[in-house]
Amino acid sequence: MINWEKELEKIFADPLLADIMAPRKRPTSSDRLIAGFQEISNFYETYGRLPEDNPGESSIYHKWVGLLKSGNKIERCRPFDELGILPQPNLKEEKTMSEYKRESTEEERLKAIFDDPLLSDVETDSDHGLFDIPEYMRQRLKAHKKADYIGRRVPCEDFDKYKTLFNEVHQGLKSGKYRLVKFSVKNLKIGSYFIEDGMVGFLAGFEDQGINMHGNRDGRTRVIYENGTESDIKYKTITKNLSVTGYSVVNCSDISDEELIRSFTINDNDIESGTIYVLRSKSVLPEIASIKNLYKIGFTVTSVESRIANAKKEPTYLCADVEIVATWKVYNVKSSTFEALIHKLFDIVKLQVTIDGHNPKEWFIVPFKVIEEAVTAIIAGKPIEYNPQFQQIIYK
Repeated sequence: MINWEKELEKIFADPLLADIMAPRKRPTSSDRLIAGFQEISNFYETYGRLPEDNPGESSIYHKWVGLLKSGNKIERCRPFDELGILPQPNLKEEKTMSEYKRESTEEERLKAIFDDPLLSDVETDSDHGLFDIPEYMRQRLKAHKKADYIGRRVPCEDFDKYKTLFNEVHQGLKSGKYRLVKFSVKNLKIGSYFIEDGMVGFLAGFEDQGINMHGNRDGRTRVIYENGTESDIKYKTITKNLSVTGYSVVNCSDISDEELIRSFTINDNDIESGTIYVLRSKSVLPEIASIKNLYKIGFTVTSVESRIANAKKEPTYLCADVEIVATWKVYNVKSSTFEALIHKLFDIVKLQVTIDGHNPKEWFIVPFKVIEEAVTAIIAGKPIEYNPQFQQIIYK
C-alpha cells in the first residue's frame, strides 16, 4: 500500500520546488510612517501610478515626497513594499514617480511555462510523464499562436485630424458639457469617446466580424488615443478592458429640462430634512490658507449661521472663521445618510490635518463645481463616485 504522506514529502523535497513559498499576508502596522506608506501603496494599487502634485492628491503626494527624502524611512517601509514602488538601494538613480511594474498577462505566463528549458526534451506523444501538460492548455497556446496579430499602439499618421477633438473633450469635461459614467458597452459606438487607464480614446472605426462562438459581437477596431497613437485592438478586448477600470464620456445635453424640473419640484408629500452647507475657511495659517479648493461640506437641521457662530473656537472649523459658500434645502434625506454618502464619496481627497488634537472630518480638497454636482446627484438619488484624476463625478 502506498504511503501517500511519505510520497508527498519526497515530492516537496525536490530541489525544483525549493523556491516555492506560501503567499505572505499583507503586513499591517499602527506605526504612523508605515500607515502612511500603506496609504500610498493603496493609491498606487487603485490608480496604477504614484500620487502627483495636484489639489486632489496634495496630502498623499507630500507624504510620498517626504518619505523619499529619508533613507531611514525608506528602509523602515521596505518590508511593507509589496508593489515595489520604493527606490532600490543598489540603484544609482532613484526611480521616477511615474514608473510602475507591469504584471505579465495570463497568455505571457502560459507561454513562459511552455518555453521553460525543463520542457524542451519532453516527448509530446508520451502518455505519461512528470511534465505532461493538459491538452486544454496546449490548445489554448496553439490558438494564441494562430492569431493573426495582437492589436498594438502605433503612431497615428493623421492625428492632426483628431487633436482638436480631444482638446474639446477635455474642455467639455471641465465646463460640464461632458461627464464621465461607468463604462457601458451601449456607449461604445463609432464616434464615441472613453477613458482607458487615465487616457482619452476615440473609437474611429469598427470592422464588424459578426457574432463569435460565445455569442458576442467582435471585430477589429480603429482606436485613436490622445497621446497621438492608435490601435486596431479587438472590440471584445477593449470592452473587457474598459469594463474593469474604464469610463464612457457622455454629453450632458441628453438630460432634458423637463427631467430636471421634475426631479427638483417640491410637492405636498416632501418633508424638509435640513440644510446642506459648503464653507470656506478664513484661516491665516499658511498650511491652510495655501490649499486651493478646500471646502467643508456639512448638514444641519438648524440655521447655518447659528451652527458656525463659534467657528473660531471649534477644531471642526479649523479654529478659524468661515465663509458660507452655498446652501441647499433638502427634503426626504436623513442627515446621517447624506453625511455618510458625502464622506465616502470624497474620502480620497479628505484634508489630513490635526487641530488641537482633533481630526476634522468634513473638509475636502475638491472644486466647488464638483461639490455642486455631487449634492445635486445625491438629492436626486443617483449612484455616483468621484475620480480625483479628472476631478469628475462618475455616474454608475
